[in-house]
Amino acid sequence: MTMIRLRLQLPASLQRPGSVRATLFVGIVSAICGCSPAQVRAPTAMDKPIVVATSVDEGPRLYLEIMNGLGESNPARQADIFYEVEREYAKAPTTTNTLRYAGALVTAGHSAARPAEGKKLLETLLASPERMSASERTLAAVLLHETNERLKLAAENRRLLETLDDRSRTQANSEKRVQAQVEENARLRRELASAQQKLDAIKEIERTIIERSPTPSSSRNPTPSETQSPSAGS
Repeated sequence: MTMIRLRLQLPASLQRPGSVRATLFVGIVSAICGCSPAQVRAPTAMDKPIVVATSVDEGPRLYLEIMNGLGESNPARQADIFYEVEREYAKAPTTTNTLRYAGALVTAGHSAARPAEGKKLLETLLASPERMSASERTLAAVLLHETNERLKLAAENRRLLETLDDRSRTQANSEKRVQAQVEENARLRRELASAQQKLDAIKEIERTIIERSPTPSSSRNPTPSETQSPSAGS
């Protein structure tokens, strides 16, 4: 009978020599494998765990690298990264390249960002979710949600700015109307003062004429009786 010796990696609680749990575990393994407990060696502290390589989805990592590069303060570096992503997308618009390009478009902080265009690409990708892996679908959904929120905030900011501009124009127009009214009132007061001066001057002229005119007694014509001589009456 061929001897089979197994080397298993156990949790720390089962690696203590003479552990009841370790003994029980060895017994279970021997029963499953059809071996005797002596043929199954309990692990020791010197044993190293076997590392199994797993496949990792590169999509999120690639996007994070692109986002980090586009977030740099060097405009030339940002332009180079975006040009490379755009070139790959134009050459082969695969799902991965489309997702990378859409991610670059919606990433803020660089001159080539076009969130509205990136939003359309993300919506197109999510319209066919079977073409993406689970991590790519999650990444696209998160990017689309964040982009929608940013676009809503941008639209709200524009609305507030327009409202502020309208109010500023209204206030400016009101101030102009008030200033025009003040100027009109001042003009009317000047005209009123001028008219009053003319009226006062006319009154002064009339008073002077009255003062210079003869009295009523001196200006009355003599009657015929007053013109007869005293001898005529004797």
